[in-house]
Amino acid sequence: MDREHLALDGLLRELARAPQGDDNAFVAGVVARTRPSSALRHALVAAAGTLIAMGLAWAFAPETPTGRISFSAQACLVPDAVRMRILLKEPASDHPLLLGEAPIDGEVRVPAEAPLLLQAVGRDGMALWTAPTLVRVRRSPPTPGLSLERRSARTVEFVRDVKPILDQHCAGCHAEADLVHSAVKPFEARRSPLVTQAHAPLSTGDRQQLALWVDLGAVGRP
Repeated sequence: MDREHLALDGLLRELARAPQGDDNAFVAGVVARTRPSSALRHALVAAAGTLIAMGLAWAFAPETPTGRISFSAQACLVPDAVRMRILLKEPASDHPLLLGEAPIDGEVRVPAEAPLLLQAVGRDGMALWTAPTLVRVRRSPPTPGLSLERRSARTVEFVRDVKPILDQHCAGCHAEADLVHSAVKPFEARRSPLVTQAHAPLSTGDRQQLALWVDLGAVGRP
């Protein structure tokens, strides 16, 4: 039985139980119960107004200035690179955030005037080269194509992303603090024994997570 039939059946049952000769009062009572209260109507109107205001604020919010960057110079320096990883250095923290990656032979829009660190990445997903200095891109008119936004930047943290892997595969044989100091070279995953010489049967995903953590500077290691 669908919803309409159930509602009609309930109404008929109520009508059958109503006192004889009082049909008008019964119907009026049923209709009154189906109408939202004044307080509920006011709450719904207020909620709708809030949602509309939020939508307008989002629609008319000023766009974050961006600039265009390409990697032709870096491609010449690191011919084996296939992608360029763009890291964002936030003023409030010394730790780089992963803004995203782009093809080495392409170009991408990034936050204008933001301090960026570039890493050339090989086919194995590990950094081949990290720029020695930060770069800042000047603001330029919008163009179609890949755009990396500041709000999507993320980091790979030790406690959240790395420690669970070590606890599962390495804690039985190695002291955690000793392992992440002696076997980790920040920003150089391919020279870090934690990534390249792990004896535990790490999955591809776990090994890539460790490599990314190291290449981003081994943030939060004990």
